[in-house]
Amino acid sequence: MLLVIPFLISFLLVAVSSYLLASVFEPKKYGIGFLYTLIIAYAQVVFTFEVLSLFSKINVAAVVIANIIIFFAILTFWDKKGRPLYCPQIKKTLARIIKALKRDKFLMTLAIGFLFLIGLITCIDLIMPVNSYDALCYHLNRAAFWVSQGNLNHFDIADDRNLVMPINSEIMYSWVLLFLKNDWALGIFSFLGYIASLFSLYNILSFFKFSERKKLWSIFILSSFASLIAEASSIETDVIIGGLIISAILLYLNAIKDKKTSLIFFASLAYALAIGTKTPSIIAFPGFFMLISYYSFKNLGKEAFKPLSAFLIFLFFNFLIFGSYNYFLNWIDFGNPMSTESSIVIHKFWGGPKAFIANYIRYIFMLFDFSGFRYSEYFGAHILHAKSALLHLLHIPENLGVTMSDKNIINNSLLDVKMGAGILGFLLFLPCTIVAIFLALLNRTKKKIQNIMPFGIMFFINIAFLSGMLGYMVFSIRFVSFFIILSSPVLVYSYFKKNPLVKTFILFFALSYMFIISTHLAARSVKEITRIYKKQPNIVEARELIRCSLYRGFDGKMSFCHLKNKILEMPAGTKIGIFSNYTDRVYPVKMLFTMGYEIDTLLIEKIEIYNLDKYDYLIFTNPTQTSSLVRMPERAFTDYTIEGKNFKFFNKPTSRCIYLGPQGFPVWKGDKKPITYSVCRVYDEYLKKIGFEFAGAVNYQSVLKENQNVMYFYKNYKKLN
Repeated sequence: MLLVIPFLISFLLVAVSSYLLASVFEPKKYGIGFLYTLIIAYAQVVFTFEVLSLFSKINVAAVVIANIIIFFAILTFWDKKGRPLYCPQIKKTLARIIKALKRDKFLMTLAIGFLFLIGLITCIDLIMPVNSYDALCYHLNRAAFWVSQGNLNHFDIADDRNLVMPINSEIMYSWVLLFLKNDWALGIFSFLGYIASLFSLYNILSFFKFSERKKLWSIFILSSFASLIAEASSIETDVIIGGLIISAILLYLNAIKDKKTSLIFFASLAYALAIGTKTPSIIAFPGFFMLISYYSFKNLGKEAFKPLSAFLIFLFFNFLIFGSYNYFLNWIDFGNPMSTESSIVIHKFWGGPKAFIANYIRYIFMLFDFSGFRYSEYFGAHILHAKSALLHLLHIPENLGVTMSDKNIINNSLLDVKMGAGILGFLLFLPCTIVAIFLALLNRTKKKIQNIMPFGIMFFINIAFLSGMLGYMVFSIRFVSFFIILSSPVLVYSYFKKNPLVKTFILFFALSYMFIISTHLAARSVKEITRIYKKQPNIVEARELIRCSLYRGFDGKMSFCHLKNKILEMPAGTKIGIFSNYTDRVYPVKMLFTMGYEIDTLLIEKIEIYNLDKYDYLIFTNPTQTSSLVRMPERAFTDYTIEGKNFKFFNKPTSRCIYLGPQGFPVWKGDKKPITYSVCRVYDEYLKKIGFEFAGAVNYQSVLKENQNVMYFYKNYKKLN
């Protein structure tokens, strides 16, 4: 309870100050102060942590003091502006909604499903611990490192994703970890992105003067898409950037209508925050800029250059303040603002023009997603044959341009990382994007039709840039879902006043996702969550069991939770250096710093230059360490050469590292291939020489072969004997 009070103080200071600032700038007639408040709060937390990081002062006291300073600065500004207060028109809006629902029983039924879904996601986000693979490897893990070291600086760890990815969403996680020492309710940030997406869609359709029934239908259908349900109930960030960018679209539309510079500023702030949250925001920028340019020229003619120029100027400065921090760190550390050489080589586009065409086809076919339904067993083969036939017709090899294959499988699982929009993605969204374009070409006089067209075009532009900027990856389905959010206004074409047969068909799938699929997600099955919470003596133990589980049903236990328990047998204050692998879920162990343990992740590649004397134990999570973070690539040209099929090592090194290039081929002296991974091993003779003796090995068995793990412990006999 004592941990909650400081966080509540910090939260209230951020929330109230953001609301007051939003009240000053929000155009009263649009009722979008909610978005202003969210955007300002997000920017405020990001700015606070970035400034404190510069002085390595990320701690509870410093954050609260910064919150107080910002609060009183905003309070003073608000007072000088006449103390305006943003008051949402809740009663009027509810009255319009209820009136529309009464006029359409199908819409009323969807509304019930929507309310159930919102309640369910809220409950899941509040009680579920973070247990996804990516989160435990880097999303949440990097936040734990930042809190423990007091800054956002890079650190040594085998998984370079902890370092190179944009950081804004993880700053929000750090805010919670710093105060609560645990990952309570972190899914709320994705949920707010989801709500912002629906709110913006509703208001964009209001801007274009669509009926209340069409607006409600569109947000209910979008909310029923499988991938959005999965992301809103997890800590995936695509729905966050989706909410930010579609908010930017709404704000910009209002800006060019009323010629208000403040709206352009906040639109650019939302986009800058998105770029600082996840890099697909950069991929989506050409399509976004096309869209705002279209509306600018359509409404302002030659005057369009003024708001567009203002947006770009504001975006530049907002990005420098609220989005660029880690891009600069990457530039300083790796010579590239985007990533390490390793990550760039692994994910970059390859294969030329034919690969671009092939990737485009593959991403469009990704919309054929059967998440939660077995219909793919009947239709999947025909869909795959159509894709293969199209590639064959164009004389394109099946795997050209592929970085991470989908193994030519149509998804029907409920695994977060593979879920697409679901059946309504290809039955509704894809036809609606096409209809939006062709209706506009056929009817050039009706304004509503012309206004929706750019959203359809933007989707296909976004797919084009994705196809040409990255190699095809099965996990890029999350990027496609992000593009769907941005183009969601096209869903207005899926509403029919009559035609009950079609509406019943749509209703069946929408309600299936809202009521059934949402409760059976592989990582968050309501039945299994309920079973665990009933079985365990308290909520803390239930959350720990769920976090540590290996597979569906929350059974099994991952090796790093075993390691956590092993370390807890040691006295508080023990200092441990862990040589982890790039696939290790380090977070549960790193969080032991909150209990007084000092846990550092180290690289064998740099073992000779570390001061290892300070550690009581060294732990190797594998006999060899595979790392995607290559800190000393020059060793590739000094440690060894290759003679035939054998490696010849020089100078009897204390550790041996083999450096791998693209497709896993070794890099050796004289070779100019880029390095993607290092594979290193250190020998007992060296460890003994520097004062460490073998203290045992523990085999953490698992029924899943990929999760079996042997860990090796070495004790500092100079300190502990």
